[in-house]
Amino acid sequence: MTRPNFPNIVGLDVSNSSRLESSIRMNPLSLILQAALLAVPLPAAAQQAPEIVPRAAAADEAIDPVLKAMVDEIRRSVERLEMEKLGKPYFVSATVQDDARLEIEGTFGAVKDPNLSRTRKVRVLLRVGSASFDNAHYVGKDYWQYRPFLDEGPIEDDYDALRAALWTTADEAYKHALEKFSQKKAYKNAKNITEEIPDLSTEPVRVLVLKTQEVPFDRALWEGRIRRLSGLFRKHPAIQKSSVNLYFTRRTERFVDSEGRRVVKPADDLEIVMQASAQAKDGMLVSDGRRIVSQKLSELPDMAALEAEVSRLALDVSALAQAPAAGPYIGPVLLEEQAAAEFFSQLLARNVSFPRSLWVEEERVKEDFHSGDLAERLGLRVVSPLLDVIDDPLRESFDATPLLGRYAVDDEGIPAQRVALIEKGILKEVLMSRSPIKERSRSNGHGRGTLFELPSARIGSLMVQAAQTVPLDELKRELLRRAREFGQPYGLLIRRIADEGAQEKGELLAAPVLAYKIDVKTGQEELLRGAQFSGVTLRALRDVAAASDKSFVYNTYQLGPARRGRGQTQASIVCPSVLLSEIELKKTEKKPEKPPRLKHPYF
Repeated sequence: MTRPNFPNIVGLDVSNSSRLESSIRMNPLSLILQAALLAVPLPAAAQQAPEIVPRAAAADEAIDPVLKAMVDEIRRSVERLEMEKLGKPYFVSATVQDDARLEIEGTFGAVKDPNLSRTRKVRVLLRVGSASFDNAHYVGKDYWQYRPFLDEGPIEDDYDALRAALWTTADEAYKHALEKFSQKKAYKNAKNITEEIPDLSTEPVRVLVLKTQEVPFDRALWEGRIRRLSGLFRKHPAIQKSSVNLYFTRRTERFVDSEGRRVVKPADDLEIVMQASAQAKDGMLVSDGRRIVSQKLSELPDMAALEAEVSRLALDVSALAQAPAAGPYIGPVLLEEQAAAEFFSQLLARNVSFPRSLWVEEERVKEDFHSGDLAERLGLRVVSPLLDVIDDPLRESFDATPLLGRYAVDDEGIPAQRVALIEKGILKEVLMSRSPIKERSRSNGHGRGTLFELPSARIGSLMVQAAQTVPLDELKRELLRRAREFGQPYGLLIRRIADEGAQEKGELLAAPVLAYKIDVKTGQEELLRGAQFSGVTLRALRDVAAASDKSFVYNTYQLGPARRGRGQTQASIVCPSVLLSEIELKKTEKKPEKPPRLKHPYF
């Protein structure tokens, strides 16, 4: 394995102050955002290679009014925010997120009016009590309020206006924290909870500025590309609905906390979403999509590759509309590439993330705040002994493919770390944020989240490695051999699984999208539609019987822990195709719909 290309993160050092101050003066955020969206070349100071610059806090505050406003208002909150002698906050953090977002949406060769927006959001997280016991990790009866406090900030870098936005947000967060702290103490007493796990870990303090090289965004070029890509669906009469959309967000995040952390980092997000749907003769709706995501424009596929992906999607959905309905199946299943990645994403990544369990007042919503099930199984076998698993957010690429899950510092200001999670199937470590658990008290730089959710331990780039591998053709032969042993006339090959957002209530694994039965005598493949997994549990991770000798890179998004507000963070899954010794599928329970009375006007 190649090692990360990020430079080492080191302690505070003021030696770079004058150089960085000069570059920031030449390159204010507003100039970056305007240049990015209007295709104006950036000044030379903005076009530097990726680097992490250790900083002295005073130098940053002197040249960045946004950062200065954050530092000053947090300091005031900690020193003076108090109500009726109920106690001051002992910890406050603020995040200011600047977004310049362009949306280009196309369908059947026509582009909607592109939507260009510029926003600045302010978030405050505030804790009362102490690090050993505070208002965190408790979900009250007003469970919809389990969230950060946000406000729209001024787009201009106006120091006073920014402080006003931070002040009102902190005031709301403080009053809410006092209420939750009181309720949490009452809950603890009522439930007679004696075991106490601290609520906030103690971590070293860093002041970091991250910069990346990026090219301007050519709006006219991409409008033409989206028009052309979406128009390719006109060649496929079976397609009823289709779209190709591009979402480009140029983002800068600033983070400050009362312990002295200061982080400025880019968090750009580029996404091309392709979707298509059709209808079978019996009325069943079939659909599929592709999601191509990256952190940089330069990492997106070229036009020829995008056209090929649209064409494959159209052919797959057209074929699904003609495919026979799936029946029940119990036996071996081969998961290829994307299907294997979604399998590991939904069963493994989800359950090694979010290790800290919450105290939830309302029984009926506990499932909506469910923590990762594997975190409690340290020292136990949680996957097949064939497999080792690491999470390495510092690694930039795998086999020349950029990894979307890379990052250098998490959303709590803690430097990212490589974590060896599983060795020979046994769980050795868990992903950690600043929320301690019984077995672990320190963060390993995996505290991640969106502005709309509280940071929690989540994956960056999850890498599944097999100790013994075989070529894919041999895996197919083994699939058919095992199917014969089960008395099945065919083995099941799955090439695509829907993402986690498509899970039905109570499911751990979303339904297959592209499932093929392979005749055990002839080896002939036949596409099926309407299959659904039945009774899948985490046991399926231990049923991996064999793995391919080639790994697949799957850049995706990981959904957050709370089902009611599922924010998504950039993530990567790197894994081989795998053969499962046994799994059960059934026919979908979704009802067919009546087809349109008239044919599609394009056809």
